[in-house]
Amino acid sequence: MATCFGSMRLMGVVAVSLGCVRVDLPRAVDAGPIEVPAHSPRRGPDSARVTLVEFGDFQCPACGAVEPTVKGVLATYPNDVALVFVNLPLSIHANALGAAEAFLAAARQGQAWEMHDQMFAHQQALSDADLDQYAQVIGLDLVQFDADRSSPEIADEVAQDEALAASWAVYATPSFYIDGYWIVGSQPFSAFQQVINLVLAQPARDAAVDVQ
Repeated sequence: MATCFGSMRLMGVVAVSLGCVRVDLPRAVDAGPIEVPAHSPRRGPDSARVTLVEFGDFQCPACGAVEPTVKGVLATYPNDVALVFVNLPLSIHANALGAAEAFLAAARQGQAWEMHDQMFAHQQALSDADLDQYAQVIGLDLVQFDADRSSPEIADEVAQDEALAASWAVYATPSFYIDGYWIVGSQPFSAFQQVINLVLAQPARDAAVDVQ
């Protein structure tokens, strides 16, 4: 299981190994839903019954490895699953913080996911100059982009993301929250499919993730 760690503390709601995900442990309903910050970009329909919350680091190799799987999940469940990306830039990755800021700065111009895809496609090239190049490729206003990503407002948004991760004891990337279940690390499609199908088989209820 490929994972990047910010500390030695691990999640334990769902245990995953050898391509099989255990979902027989109790859901963490007592802790309440994850209240995702309002600035967090969402990919997928607002009406989706399942929200996949990814705590990720753009320089983390495991996050890059699982990215095709995440895209496969969204393609397989286009009406039922949406993705929310919460930044967890780990200190072990020198360019992770700058990439997180670039992601949120691109969101200010409505192109968070275009920047997201550029950075995951070029994980070994995330310097400031590289980020400006990707901003040009996706057609951002570079003056605004550079001003936004160095602004106190964007720094505060990253801090909110990190605080959310810490409040749920998330210290490993990628970590995925799916309606009360956790999947940690670069896991196969079958792991996500098993949890998503389990959630979709349950009676419809209020969304487990608040993305106001």
